Amino acid sequence: MRILVLSSKGRGTGCVLRALSIARAFEKQGHHVTFLPPFPTLPLWFDMALDMVFFFIEGLFRRADVAIGIKPYPTLVPALWWQKWVHGARIVLDVDDLDYDYSRGLFRSFHRALQLPWPRRADLVTYHNPHLREPLAGVFGVDPARCVSLPQGVETGWFRRAQPASEKLPKAARRFLAQRPKPLLIYTAHLNGACGLSEILASLVLLLKDRPDTHLLVAGGGPDEYLFREEAERRGVAGHVTFTGQLEPPQVAACLNLADLALVYYGPGPANDHRSSMKLREALASGVPVVATNVGENATFGRHVHLSAPDPAAFARCVLSALKGRPKPALPHKALEALKWEVCIRPLERRLLDP
Repeated sequence: MRILVLSSKGRGTGCVLRALSIARAFEKQGHHVTFLPPFPTLPLWFDMALDMVFFFIEGLFRRADVAIGIKPYPTLVPALWWQKWVHGARIVLDVDDLDYDYSRGLFRSFHRALQLPWPRRADLVTYHNPHLREPLAGVFGVDPARCVSLPQGVETGWFRRAQPASEKLPKAARRFLAQRPKPLLIYTAHLNGACGLSEILASLVLLLKDRPDTHLLVAGGGPDEYLFREEAERRGVAGHVTFTGQLEPPQVAACLNLADLALVYYGPGPANDHRSSMKLREALASGVPVVATNVGENATFGRHVHLSAPDPAAFARCVLSALKGRPKPALPHKALEALKWEVCIRPLERRLLDP
């Protein structure tokens, strides 16, 4: 098949990593795949406006049998439906989160309205969390027969147990090769309003009372990075936090190999209840011990992850317990194999190859 893959969100986001990983997996299966890299994330969604034009112009010169869009934003609509109307391509829209539930008030209604019309018009709709089936039918009006599971996977070629290589580490993290703090905690994220770094910083204030040598490596950038830097200053922990800025996936993987503990913090709410955590899977694939909040599907990894209530004080206590206690069992080989993207795309590939 000739497959075109597009991401609604800009570089550095989980959305673009999911899109790239799906494209790579289909390519490994022998399909001819084109992935169009989006613009870097810009304030006020300006990157999405630029991408709408870029994707459409690029799409004029490409012909696909299948066009896959990650997140149902209008950004992708001209390019995807051009492929459908002109070339007869099958349209696949991936709803990988209830994005509008991260918003509040009038903006939530606007955000929801932006996404609502498109999934029901697609030929197939994919989802990463089984709990998304209900809102897909009830909110988006998608026929359940057109819904296909596409679980969250891991690029195991990048995220695996390995010695951290200096050439792959971002400049801000290389100093930890020579003198590594004990403990070194890591939080990987696209730094925007939906990430849990504020709660992590609140936990760090409490952690430092018991473990004054604790250091936090924030691996990733984003539009709100400057706000989190300011918050670290306000909380008096800036000297214990290193921000790397925007990273490529292999750099994130190298940072994980440095850490003693990976932190995954999601607060309560419908958006996180329907989430399937990419960062949790990346940490587990890298063999890094994990402390995560007991929210949504995180609980299903309870045998392999230290779970905390979604509260900064409880999270700090859980981190201390994880540092002092016995390690949790690593994710077994069979479970890691199931997280490979080549495995995750199989249900969709079967549907697309079905005449």
